[in-house]
Amino acid sequence: MDKEQIQSTIEDFRTNGKNIRVRDIAYTLLSKMFSDNNIAYQCLFGSDGYEAYIADDMRAELEAYMTDMGYIRNMNADSDTGGISFEENRREMEQLLKQTQKALDDGVIEAKDGLKIMADIRVKLNDKFKVESKQLDRMIIVEKKFDFVCPHTRHECYQLDKEEAMRRWNLVENQSIEKQ
Repeated sequence: MDKEQIQSTIEDFRTNGKNIRVRDIAYTLLSKMFSDNNIAYQCLFGSDGYEAYIADDMRAELEAYMTDMGYIRNMNADSDTGGISFEENRREMEQLLKQTQKALDDGVIEAKDGLKIMADIRVKLNDKFKVESKQLDRMIIVEKKFDFVCPHTRHECYQLDKEEAMRRWNLVENQSIEKQ
């Protein structure tokens, strides 16, 4: 968070008739970094008054505001992203595209190199979006439990009834069988 964002947060709360301090913003940020919120409180305010401080509803409201504005991000390091969220990664890659285009326009890099860099970034952006949408479509299919032991192989088996077999393998019943 930079100075302008801190001032903007304080002003937004002041316009709503609520008074917050820079220390309150710092506590909200530190409480996300430490596993124990009491440690964050002790770093900023000392050792007395923690229970009264966290009992105030303003803390939850400030945390929700800062999360909505994007000032608080998840501090848990993800092995795939290194702690960078999907949206942060996307914004950074888009910024790299703009910087590459500016460098290309200013003649800092050659056209061949600039176009290759831009193409690589666009491919990575496209791949990342596809990966994110595919994760939403995943399903886990759990098979039914075994219901008998085969007398020949001594393996546990599940015996499908006629309706389940027809549904599972898209079978249709033969209608041409004549009744005798």
